[in-house]
Amino acid sequence: MTKLLELPVIIFISYLVLLAAGIQEGRYVKHGASYDQHISNEIVNKTIETGDGDVFHCIDINLQPALSHPLLKGHIIQMEPTSFPSELKIKSSSDTIATEAHLPTIACPKGTIPLLQNSKADLKTQFSFDPIGNTHHRGGERAGCTTYDEIYGTQVAINVYEPKVQGQNDLSASWALMVNGPTGNYEGIGAGSIVSTLRLQLLYHEYCIIRIQFSVWPNYHGDNFARFHIYWQVNTVNMPCFDHMCAGFVQVSMSVGIGGRIEPVSTYNGDQYEITVTISKDPKTGNWWLAYGRDKKPLGYWPPSIFNYMNEKASACFWGGQVHGPTVQLHLPELGSGHWAATGPGKAAYVRSIKVINKDGQYFIPGTHNTFSGSTRPFCYDAGDIRFNDDGARLLYGGPGNCTK
Repeated sequence: MTKLLELPVIIFISYLVLLAAGIQEGRYVKHGASYDQHISNEIVNKTIETGDGDVFHCIDINLQPALSHPLLKGHIIQMEPTSFPSELKIKSSSDTIATEAHLPTIACPKGTIPLLQNSKADLKTQFSFDPIGNTHHRGGERAGCTTYDEIYGTQVAINVYEPKVQGQNDLSASWALMVNGPTGNYEGIGAGSIVSTLRLQLLYHEYCIIRIQFSVWPNYHGDNFARFHIYWQVNTVNMPCFDHMCAGFVQVSMSVGIGGRIEPVSTYNGDQYEITVTISKDPKTGNWWLAYGRDKKPLGYWPPSIFNYMNEKASACFWGGQVHGPTVQLHLPELGSGHWAATGPGKAAYVRSIKVINKDGQYFIPGTHNTFSGSTRPFCYDAGDIRFNDDGARLLYGGPGNCTK
């Protein structure tokens, strides 16, 4: 547990699910032309409303927020990874395979990507915090496992639930996070599944000089649905970044809508659903690629040039659950399924098939000597023992929250 508490909780709000991405093999697009500081309705190629009521705007891939980053001027978009990590030769696994959950398919035209129309909220007032140390002093808690090593990526299957969140602007997430950097100046990237009463918007930021000027869509967040999000942070001096709120993450998928709802979700002692997340470093370009699903469909990447410490590798990786928000300590939300790890499979949430990637682009299973499980608030949430098998590590975690100790 001591080791777990040392991991910086660089809060990433993330509901993770990606759906198949229509990637054009070997195609690269150069970003050259500049564009206005505001994205207006004129640059929207197509607007799509999903069955859940979410509205996505298809915009030119060359006009996406990432390319406004001052370090990405003239950036050439890499449309797919040059290679994938080498698979483990798995003999057998005793893990029960759950059904894969998905996002709705957003059928954007060729050469465009979907951006979710967001509601209005001030991100800076909601997520200004110190990610170092015992998180319950900073409005958050977590339970899961951490490994320390030279890490060039990870893969994990994340059990998806919709835990109850009561407090305004609070969240409960299940995710994977990789970090690096000196104490007090960590950087990180991650992805996962989250339920939140938080409402977010695309807004101005140090590295975000565009803003989507569309009408308010109140159901982006704050609806208590499990949704997919990505997160990154360039040292803890800067504000954390989510989805396309800041310039930095380059999306290539024409059909995956970041922020979309994850369906179906698991039920206690019932059907189980999961999402598979892979983050890997491209051996030629150095880009940090994010992919979804057992088929590893590429979604996009973080260019290494935007980081100071995460530009080459990570030094630690966390898998599990996190709760965070301004009223978390007053209304501690459920974590995972809302039940303790001791309740067992099918009842407690899990992260499984946990693997990390080495410098040579090969998967390996985290070692027992440098991988630890624990909870920052054991009277509210717990993490079970880590189980290792040929398919990777596995861990149960969760808890009901609503405690005072």
